[in-house]
Amino acid sequence: MRAVIVCNPAAGRQQAAEGIGRASDVLVRAGWTIDVEMSTGRGDATRIARNAVESRVDAVIAAGGDGTINEAIQALAGSETALGYLPYGTVNIWARELGIPLDPAAAAQTFVEGQAKQIDLGQANGRYFLLMAGLGFDGEVVRREHALDRYKRRFGVLPYVAAGASALWQYRGADVELRYDGLIRRVQALMLVVGNTRLYGGFFRFTPRAVANDGWLDLCIIKGKGLLAVVRQSLPLLLARTITHADVELIRVRDLTVRAERSLPLQLDGEPVGETPVTFGIAPRTLRVIVPRGFNTDLIA
Repeated sequence: MRAVIVCNPAAGRQQAAEGIGRASDVLVRAGWTIDVEMSTGRGDATRIARNAVESRVDAVIAAGGDGTINEAIQALAGSETALGYLPYGTVNIWARELGIPLDPAAAAQTFVEGQAKQIDLGQANGRYFLLMAGLGFDGEVVRREHALDRYKRRFGVLPYVAAGASALWQYRGADVELRYDGLIRRVQALMLVVGNTRLYGGFFRFTPRAVANDGWLDLCIIKGKGLLAVVRQSLPLLLARTITHADVELIRVRDLTVRAERSLPLQLDGEPVGETPVTFGIAPRTLRVIVPRGFNTDLIA
């Protein structure tokens, strides 16, 4: 097996060099050939992954956060090169979904013992996402959180909390037009989550029935207007960690277009990438991923 480790040295709070050295040792002992490439800026992980695909490398291992994965999959989609993950981010949603250990050497061992699966990717205005997309309150929180990027290595999840708290008092829902399955609907929504997977923020489940290779996206519409609606919708989520409130609607879609009365910020896999209008789609089974041996949840059929 040939693999390229794409390292984002700015991700998370761990010391990347020492951990990647330990992970590489595990892989080399198992007979893998390893190259390590450091990303130095936005889009660099896409470039490195594209070079790996052109060189017919067996796997690209993203060492960073979920944003590093998002960059890598832009080049890996539709190729035979599989995605692996060394979790160095703040939240590490993909690692939590698959049960990949946070320890680099233990994570590397799951690649040695694991197997490749084909999964779907979502698309938003042509850009791929692995986990989920968010519009509205969610997108605004991510936009504010990224303004605090320089504090993430030191304070971990606290910048997320600060961004959420600051948006909470100011954000208001919007009238949103949804077009899917030949329907045109208007709803007043605090936020929309379009999920290819289930976990949100590492703990919550806005799309609890999502399957990552069923050819569908799961849309969660969280309805409401202002602060009281945010509080009302948040309490069941905090208590049960999943959506249970009557003002929440879950729909399965293959294609979806979202327009709004004002521009709403969009995030993909925790990265701010634009605003409405947005057209979503699904690219069925277009990404090879390495999953741990014994992974048996129904997230991947």
